[in-house]
Amino acid sequence: MNLSLYRTILLSGIILATFFLLQDVTGVQRVPIKKSLSYFPTKIDTWQVISKRNSSDSVIQLLGVDDYIEYNYQDIDGHSVNFYAAFYEAVGNGTGYHSPKNCIPGGGWGIDEINTISITPKERSKSVKISEMIIRNGSEYQVVFYWYQNRGRIISSEYFEKIYLVLDSIFKNRRDGTFIRLMSYAPNKDIKGARQRLIAFAEASLPELDNFIPGGQL
Repeated sequence: MNLSLYRTILLSGIILATFFLLQDVTGVQRVPIKKSLSYFPTKIDTWQVISKRNSSDSVIQLLGVDDYIEYNYQDIDGHSVNFYAAFYEAVGNGTGYHSPKNCIPGGGWGIDEINTISITPKERSKSVKISEMIIRNGSEYQVVFYWYQNRGRIISSEYFEKIYLVLDSIFKNRRDGTFIRLMSYAPNKDIKGARQRLIAFAEASLPELDNFIPGGQL
């Protein structure tokens, strides 16, 4: 069988299984967040929160999030990182993640590159994979990192998140999950500088998230 056809069939099967299994969240355990994200540190290493953004009630209702934050951090050199985290007690029944691949394009912004990169969280020896996007609006560039930190896993791919969501719904009776997104401008098309900035922030912030997000064992 042609490899691309096989992938199409596999993806279609995943989507169908996800659709039917996630139509009703009443049959799964709703897992509360360990601690509200409103307590997430406003200072991480050399990064300090300089502003916060609150979404409207209608947007929160549309997204179906149970907890979220959006902070703008700045380092001692004046470089900024936008940090967004959204937690769901049970993904499904019209609530769930909105992939940046679908949400970011618009308002003049488009996706130039999509990559997978490895980072090593602070004070840990094992690296994890997360997704990276290079986005552009005319001559302006931003680097975007995102991942799914769900039920004890760090997942870079939307497709694998769907697979694990189905499996965990069946075998663990859980659908809780968290979407994490980091963004930083790349002045003068300094993609490398923005990438290194996000790597440093991701490696420092990822362990902090463990204090808030439920892990693999309850």
